Amino acid sequence: MGRRMRIISALICFMITLSPVLAFIPGIDGPVISQEALEGDKTTLFCDSTTDYQNDELMLLVWYKDNVPIYSYDARITSEWSSSSYNTSGRLKANIEIQPTALSISALRGDDQALYHCRVDFVLAPTRNVGVNLTVIVLPSQPFFLDELGNKVERRIGPYHEGDTLVLSCLVIGGRPPPRISWYSGKDLVDASDGESDIPGVRENELYLPLTRYNADSLSCRASNTHLIPPLRAILQIELFLPAYNVTINWVRGLIDDALRAGRPAVVKCVAHGSYPQPEITWWLDHRHLTQHSNQSWDNVTRRAESFLEFTPAVNENGATLACVATNTVMAPGRDSKADVIVLNVTYSPIVEVSKLGDGRLNEVVELDSLHLECEVKANPPVLSFTWYFDDLEIRPNNLWGSQIASQTLLIEEVTKRHAGRYSCGARNNVGETRAESVNITVLYPPSCKEHGITLVKEALKCNVKALPPPDTFFWHIQPTDEDVQHLTTGSAILPLSQITGSLSRTLDASCEAGNGIASQEKPCKRVFSFEQLRPPQPQQCDLAFEYEEFQMRCIPVENATYYEVSVWRMSTSNTSLVLERRGSMGYGMSQALAQGEGVPWLVRGPLGNLRVGDEAGASACNRYGCSTALLLRPTENLLQATANPWWKFILERDFGISVGAVVLVTVFVLSTVLAVRLARRARSKPTPVIQVLQLDEVARDYLETIGDHKVHASCSLRSCSSGYSDGSAESAPTVDRRRKPRLWDWEPPPDVTLTVHRESAV
Repeated sequence: MGRRMRIISALICFMITLSPVLAFIPGIDGPVISQEALEGDKTTLFCDSTTDYQNDELMLLVWYKDNVPIYSYDARITSEWSSSSYNTSGRLKANIEIQPTALSISALRGDDQALYHCRVDFVLAPTRNVGVNLTVIVLPSQPFFLDELGNKVERRIGPYHEGDTLVLSCLVIGGRPPPRISWYSGKDLVDASDGESDIPGVRENELYLPLTRYNADSLSCRASNTHLIPPLRAILQIELFLPAYNVTINWVRGLIDDALRAGRPAVVKCVAHGSYPQPEITWWLDHRHLTQHSNQSWDNVTRRAESFLEFTPAVNENGATLACVATNTVMAPGRDSKADVIVLNVTYSPIVEVSKLGDGRLNEVVELDSLHLECEVKANPPVLSFTWYFDDLEIRPNNLWGSQIASQTLLIEEVTKRHAGRYSCGARNNVGETRAESVNITVLYPPSCKEHGITLVKEALKCNVKALPPPDTFFWHIQPTDEDVQHLTTGSAILPLSQITGSLSRTLDASCEAGNGIASQEKPCKRVFSFEQLRPPQPQQCDLAFEYEEFQMRCIPVENATYYEVSVWRMSTSNTSLVLERRGSMGYGMSQALAQGEGVPWLVRGPLGNLRVGDEAGASACNRYGCSTALLLRPTENLLQATANPWWKFILERDFGISVGAVVLVTVFVLSTVLAVRLARRARSKPTPVIQVLQLDEVARDYLETIGDHKVHASCSLRSCSSGYSDGSAESAPTVDRRRKPRLWDWEPPPDVTLTVHRESAV
């Protein structure tokens, strides 16, 4: 399909090229519009391809440049073609879908300037032609400046002085159509007489300008050859030295009724106009240069310099002259400066200060001594009245201050703690009333006990006293129960309990006295302490176990414990109360318990011995302040049964085993001796058994073979039973089964066997 389209496009191009085309005549063949565009920019050419008849339709649209086809569109086969000169660069793009149709040319060049026209063929309507006269504007170069010597100037020229004449040329290169060059001073047109330069393709405008402070502000050159963009502009700053033409002094604040108040800050401003470069503004007070309080700013656009001076006029500055001088330091003396001068009118209310008369420091007085304060004043006009203030409240006659409080001096005969505070005096004249800076008077007094006296803070005693200055020495008197008094001295109000010797498990009688160098404490602070709250808490996680042949109490350590105690309690004979049977040490404190043992380092344990039904075991945590209440545990029945000894265990005990072993050895020895004696005697007295062999007849043999049917069990040994027989009858004699094999467990001594003619028994 693509190959087919390429063949059709080639045929259309060939037909358009070979077909006779008449030259387009503007105004005759069709209307012509003018259109401008910038070189390198983009432009769009429009062609109306709508028909004037119903059921009519577009057949062919062709664009021409100077009567040479550059683009075509055949609606019959929906095929486009464009000139190869545009195809390779892709600068030509058409949009047939919109009305009027558009043909865009991008990256415009100078040779794109031409007469374009489009031809539109319809099925019914006649051919339509529309012309576009495209002008491609070539912008000139950026304007640049040459001085009167032909040197290129950029951004700034000068310096000049007011009245000098500026000679300057503005030039531009190229441009189609040729540009126009104009000079502007600010927004005002100065010169527009542009012309040709001696250099081909260059246009020039030479300017002759007498310089003043009004036309040398900002000079610019503008070049333009089209309305499509603003004129190209180059700006040149002219450096023109100018002195300030106006200097004024204005009060910003602090002026009341054309007068200043002494001691009240005032701000004055000096403004200098028209100086270039920035002037140096200086302040002078009675020919004294003020350098520490000026602050200067500069606006280069408006050429306005400002300087602010903040100062506090003094009494001796009334009638002094204040001058502001603006000096242009780059200009010659005589034309470089301008000044403004004013005279100060200073009024002031009284200047007041409080002083303390007598010996000692200004801000300190000892309790019960006298206090003498003086209100020093300097005022113009003179002071009319004085007022004294205590803690910012006016002092009025009463029992605390007395009646002499309206004069320049304040006298207190005997000072108490209530007189400590801030004192100030005020003085009033016709200008106003002024209050002096407050003086803080501190009343020094000896130590005395506070409400709680001595308190317990963690593991330390604290002596709570009030004193000024704060105490630096504390004397302690400590007496534990049933022990001697201990006298201790500390440099602070804290006495650690670790410094106290002896037992603290009961009560402690403590007293303290403080010293601050003013006077001794009149009454010591006393208190009796019981340190129950410092004892460790009761163990909460304990259990009973039977280990190492006895009961054990095992507990998890608690805080603040240094050792533990175990106890065994048994019911009294009346079964009404528990009675302490024994008490013992249990283990270590928290830190020691964590370091002890293997496998279970967090347990402390203590032996309890044997426990019976109804007994209870207790565990208490202890330190130097005593022990906690005991945690009581009672062994369960299952635990008591599990720990009871079996009957045979008594035999395995060491003492019993030794006794039984001794008895057994003696018994064996005795039996062995008796048996040996009896065997020896029997061997000497027993006759040798006689064995006779007898030939039996048939009757006797039959009897012996049937004797097993008549056998009976003997109730004694064979030896004892054979000696008791009295006759040979079968009813009374025991029988023996010959076929029975002897068994190992039927152990008996072998019997004497005798066979005789008269006895039928074989035994």
